[in-house]
Amino acid sequence: MGQLSEAVRRVRAGEVSPVELLENVLDRIERWEPVVNAFSQVHAEQALEEAAERAAVVTKGEPLGLLHGVPVAVKDLYDVAGWETTGCSAAYRGNVATADAEVVRRLREAGAVIVGKTNQHELAAGATNVVSSRGPSRNPWAPARMTGGSSGGSAAAVAARIVPLAIGSDTGGSIRIPSSFCGVAGLKPTWGSVPMSGAMALAPSLDTGGALAASVDDVALAHEVLSDRPGLSSEAALPATGLRVGLEHGFFAERVHPEVRTALEEARDVLEAAGATTAPANAGPLADAPETWVRIAWAEFAAEHGHLLRRPDMLYAPTRAVLEQGMRESAVELIRASARVGEIRRGFDEALRGVDAILAPATPFPAPALDVKRIVLGDGTVMDVTKGGISWFTRPVNLAGLPALSVPAGFSSEGLPLGVQLIGRPGGEAALLRLGSAFQAATGHHERAPSPPVGTSA
Repeated sequence: MGQLSEAVRRVRAGEVSPVELLENVLDRIERWEPVVNAFSQVHAEQALEEAAERAAVVTKGEPLGLLHGVPVAVKDLYDVAGWETTGCSAAYRGNVATADAEVVRRLREAGAVIVGKTNQHELAAGATNVVSSRGPSRNPWAPARMTGGSSGGSAAAVAARIVPLAIGSDTGGSIRIPSSFCGVAGLKPTWGSVPMSGAMALAPSLDTGGALAASVDDVALAHEVLSDRPGLSSEAALPATGLRVGLEHGFFAERVHPEVRTALEEARDVLEAAGATTAPANAGPLADAPETWVRIAWAEFAAEHGHLLRRPDMLYAPTRAVLEQGMRESAVELIRASARVGEIRRGFDEALRGVDAILAPATPFPAPALDVKRIVLGDGTVMDVTKGGISWFTRPVNLAGLPALSVPAGFSSEGLPLGVQLIGRPGGEAALLRLGSAFQAATGHHERAPSPPVGTSA
């Protein structure tokens, strides 16, 4: 049972009150936050009031929601009534929400207590989480390393066991990348399955909301709430026996760090031992998919936020650069990119025709240091960390609108988390979660947590 599921069980059994759970979270924020910088906002007093209300419901014996009394953090692009929504950009300071985003409304309806907002890459327009008006988030396993982004604060908060659940978004890998770098589970759902109303957009045709948690079982429970899909967590707990996993030997087998490649091979063996069968799968040529993503995403980003270029001093240089790039995209190039997206989707459809999921790297390499710009792989391939190298294996999945689950897959020789992703058919989250749950049950990678800050206890 995961941290989230256990907290829900204990609240229901009367073993712990929502107020006690929240007080523990606030204590962990105090200890961890100077190290990881995971939060952009913490609203302790309001959260304590909510927790007390949740505790009263338990005392009265009233029906409880799936997440009743559990503290949750949400990325700083989701509206929470009365709080700023800044996307961790100085350009949006003072942008106070008047209503909850639909995702936040669903969390509260399920009984969750919203404790604060998490740090993110500015306007979600990057994969490092180094660029933020709140300063860079830092990896709990190695604070000199990146969390990845743009949901890096959410991943750090979960990895450090500050909160049992955090909500992120994924437009080009922004849930799966930090999940991989920080050693947690993260689900990018099928496009459109989680409502994004009340969330600051990056690229609406690609944006997807989703959950990050220490265990796949907890992600399943959260996704049941976010997607309003009753029974999903029970379905996700079924054995992996009979499920089919595709092994892609083209795009997803290239530009891979040797230790990530080893983790992939071990994941294949574990899934086979858990009862899944494996077979070759070919998603077709995808080498141009990351650049196709750039054309579409930055054009949509510019449509959403291009007005900020009137005050360029309020933006970090990398954010200005991608906004300017998006403004320059021509209609002809966008038509070509859209046509290519159709081909990419058909390639994935064909690859998934005979399997339930494709096993692939989540990131090409483990978390880089905060100041690293380029990574050289074992075969000499150079990948630009700040311009798409991190999201090489995630962007194509967003173009296809498919669900993908990142799961912890061990540790590098330097003690850094490694992650793999399972890519599924549209609406195929249950199969991904079943495979991920079976993998975690067999490996236990997700049970390891980073050491607490020096001078404190766990």
